[in-house]
Amino acid sequence: MRQFKWIEWNLQKIAAHNLSADEVEAAFDRVYELRERRDGSFEMFSETPSGRRIWVIWRYDRDEDEAFDAISEPDELPIFVITAY
Repeated sequence: MRQFKWIEWNLQKIAAHNLSADEVEAAFDRVYELRERRDGSFEMFSETPSGRRIWVIWRYDRDEDEAFDAISEPDELPIFVITAY
């Protein structure tokens, strides 16, 4: 099961585009396109339950200094949404 890390900063960013955390989280179940960006974050084109198509920019939430644990699945790491529009 996916875990998301929401803070006031990213909640405000998605709210500015008339999106809620529930809508953005649900969009992870309806992905049309996903690509990794140069900075290690991801860009995803997806759809909310109401049918609105959105872009979501996100990354796995782990410390930059933290070594990647090949045993842990990426799904176990919290998802930090940078923005959605």
